[in-house]
Order: sequence, then C-alpha cells, then structure tokens
Amino acid sequence: MLAGALSPETLDALVKDAQANGGALGVQELLNQMTKAVLERALETEMTHHLGYEKGDPAGTGTGNSRNGRSTKTVSTVHGPVELDVP
Repeated sequence: MLAGALSPETLDALVKDAQANGGALGVQELLNQMTKAVLERALETEMTHHLGYEKGDPAGTGTGNSRNGRSTKTVSTVHGPVELDVP
C-alpha cells in the first residue's frame, strides 16, 4: 500500500456515504471527485517540479517563470467527463 493511502475503513465509509446519497450515481460522483482530486494534485506537483519552487513561494516572483493562474479543462475518463482546474 502506498504511504498515506486511504485505509480500507476510510474507503468503506466513502462508498457507504456515496451510496446513501445517490446509490450508483453517488458512487459514480465519488469516483469523479476522487479522479479530479488526484489529477489536480498531480498537475500541481508537476508544476512545482518544473518551476523548482512550491506554490506561494516568493522565489518565483518576477522571474518570468512563475505561476500565472489556472484554466479549466474537461478530460474524458472511463467514469465520464471530469472538469479540472489546470495550473
């Protein structure tokens, strides 16, 4: 198991809550939310690695190679479309 991965108990609670709040559609929405969260975090990590400094670090100020906002992109997944905020 990956360090910091969700425990089986946490996953069970998430699925139970999703089912209670929408049945199969609730589980589908949970998968979309988790996909969105993982992809956005991965993109943010990639940006940090590329730029060489953490988000909010003044090291990038005025360098010409700084974070300059976000845009919205929709990606197709096996669970349906997911709208991402891309750095």
